[in-house]
Amino acid sequence: MANAGTEEEAAHIRAEERALDKNGLSNSEQSVASATTAQLSQPQSSPCPECGSIRLYKDGIRATLLGDVQRYLCRDCGHGFSHPSSTRRSEWKLNSPAAIASRRQVCDLLTEESKNLAAVEPTKAAQREGTAQTVDAKGKIIEFLWQLEKDGRTPETIKNYNKWFSRCLKHDVNVFDPEEVKGYLAKALLKERTKITIVGMLRVWYRFLKLHWEPPNYTAEAEIPFVPTEQELDHLIAGCGKKMASYLQLMKETGARAGEVSKLTWIDIDFQQRVVRIKPEKGSLPQILPLSLKAIEMVNNIPKTSERIFRTADNMRSIFYHERKHIARKLANPRLLQISFHTFRHWKGTTEYHKTKDIFYVKELLGHKTIQSTQVYIHIERALFLNAPPDEYHVKVARTQEEITQLLETGFEYVLQKDRLAFFRKRK
Repeated sequence: MANAGTEEEAAHIRAEERALDKNGLSNSEQSVASATTAQLSQPQSSPCPECGSIRLYKDGIRATLLGDVQRYLCRDCGHGFSHPSSTRRSEWKLNSPAAIASRRQVCDLLTEESKNLAAVEPTKAAQREGTAQTVDAKGKIIEFLWQLEKDGRTPETIKNYNKWFSRCLKHDVNVFDPEEVKGYLAKALLKERTKITIVGMLRVWYRFLKLHWEPPNYTAEAEIPFVPTEQELDHLIAGCGKKMASYLQLMKETGARAGEVSKLTWIDIDFQQRVVRIKPEKGSLPQILPLSLKAIEMVNNIPKTSERIFRTADNMRSIFYHERKHIARKLANPRLLQISFHTFRHWKGTTEYHKTKDIFYVKELLGHKTIQSTQVYIHIERALFLNAPPDEYHVKVARTQEEITQLLETGFEYVLQKDRLAFFRKRK
């Protein structure tokens, strides 16, 4: 019996030796090596070793002796790297399963690593050069934005400049090369009007750099903006939260821009006289506009936690997009998704022209610099109210010159004169 047990043990030892000769590792060592490989190749988040940024994205998988390793690329400086736990080879133990996973000689490994190092060095040098160029561009852009502020440009204008430069740097566009910028702008998925605005900003930028460039020519095509019905606007306002609903109601009644509403403070609204004082943007004139009792009550229900009533236009816009999507799905009306903050201004201009037929009054109400910007509402009004039922009118009769002047100032239009009486009308 003892001899039989000894023979079985010897046979088991010989089987393990054959498995070791065949695979290079025993079963227990293979399990340890697999665990080590899985641990080292597991993707983990770590800051960029160059700039410390955490804005990273995955840049593919690289095969190593320990298995697949996740590569990362920094969005800010463009530096590529792997997780430190998968690159610290100096911490490997010589007698560990990971160190003996290959039967190759040390000199072979060193030779291959030397070749890889020779191939990687130019790439790292190019990355360092690109990083230095990006740093130089950022410094020059900051200097340029400071110059704009000293020249009296508005914060909104400076913010638009900063958005464009951030977009260029994000896509590795050399802002010091006019031709490269022109090529990027030509391929950018932007509206023609937006490209015209960017060309104007680039003129100022290259004049600041004292560089000559030939600006591209873009022609903006005339577009008819989307104008919803009043019922759709009311549904959207009713479905929003307390503060957002007040924000939209003010834009609907005043036709003010989103930035103008965001600038409102509590002292800008007279709750007794029910008027609001608008501080305009884009060179328009300040205005005092009436508000309905509904708008006054909605604003008065907002908690007074700061000097300003609302947040910035960008913050309000992001909240609005989220609430708009929910309301459109709830009411099964995809037309609501086409409504933006500026849509309320378009609706106000269209309805006011429909009521008064006075294009100059609409121009002053919306604060347009030229009458050409206001004429678009003539075409919108004709298209929207072409098949509408005839409206009822208020009819007034004037006998004296003072009465005629008063009626014209209040929006009445002249119709005819009979028996020394002048007849005027205005839509209800």
